[in-house]
Amino acid sequence: MDYVLLIAAIGVVFLVNVAVQRVETERRRVSEVASSGVAHALSPYELAYLSGGPRRAINTALVVLATAGAVRVSRGSQVTPVHGAPPSPVPIEQAVLDALAARPGGYRASELRRELEAHPALAELVAGLEGRGLIVPERAFGEARRRREFVKIAVGVATGYLVLVIVLAAVGVAGKEPVLIGALFFSVIAVVAGFVALFGQRRRLRNVITREGREVLRSARTYHPRGTRDQSSLALAVGVPVALYGLSDAGDQRLCDELSVGDPGSDCVGACGSFSGGDGTTFGSDSFGGLDFGGGSSSCGGGSSCGGGSSCGGGSSCGGGSSCGGGGSSCGGGSS
Repeated sequence: MDYVLLIAAIGVVFLVNVAVQRVETERRRVSEVASSGVAHALSPYELAYLSGGPRRAINTALVVLATAGAVRVSRGSQVTPVHGAPPSPVPIEQAVLDALAARPGGYRASELRRELEAHPALAELVAGLEGRGLIVPERAFGEARRRREFVKIAVGVATGYLVLVIVLAAVGVAGKEPVLIGALFFSVIAVVAGFVALFGQRRRLRNVITREGREVLRSARTYHPRGTRDQSSLALAVGVPVALYGLSDAGDQRLCDELSVGDPGSDCVGACGSFSGGDGTTFGSDSFGGLDFGGGSSSCGGGSSCGGGSSCGGGSSCGGGSSCGGGGSSCGGGSS
């Protein structure tokens, strides 16, 4: 009886492992498709979405608009429009301006991000990235999700078997103690590994950047290394650094602090803009990605003019089948 329990426990571990590997195999098959070799000239907001999802894209818009003087970020992370600021031809910037105009007194930054997460401007951005093969469409993981259902069944079997072993041990018919301990050990391993895999798969089967998307981000970071700024336009001087590296690269510590109020995750001092997608498959640690937040308590704002700007300073891609990311932004409509 006892050795049968031990062998069965090892079999349960094997069952869970096989079910998990079937999901991972399908996930890799979809996300690791070879790059097309086509050059991609991406806007700062497309780079931001690849780097950190909706949060990063909205944060980039807020920083650009605040630096341009089109919005004001005051103490307590309150974002309000600046009277007389012109409209923006950039959809996500205009989405921010429209949301602020529709609500007297403005929004806290965290509320504004939640309000805009499902905005059509972001949906259009996602559709463009999917069309270029840089983000895996949700529907492409249909088979992987079906296989994930077998993981749930395997975890259920493992959990049931663990309960059975415990009950047999309690009534004293589980056999020799060393073998019982082994059966319990393998059963617990199967259950824990299964639940960890289910949690990880839930995240890895959404917001997935393709191999080509990761190459685009690596190329963009090579072309726009951290700490350097192209002053030819506000989009390149502010938008691209925030898009690629997060709020800590806004060039304004007070602005970073204020925009991070109310959002846990990281510290605006140094870690705020850490990249969370280029070396993996998803663009963040949750459904919206990006370590763009921290704490702080200072007022901020801005009043600089802004300009259009083109990709790579000359409207061209920077080789390697990837983008150097410099698309234009009007920051509320103005030009440099």
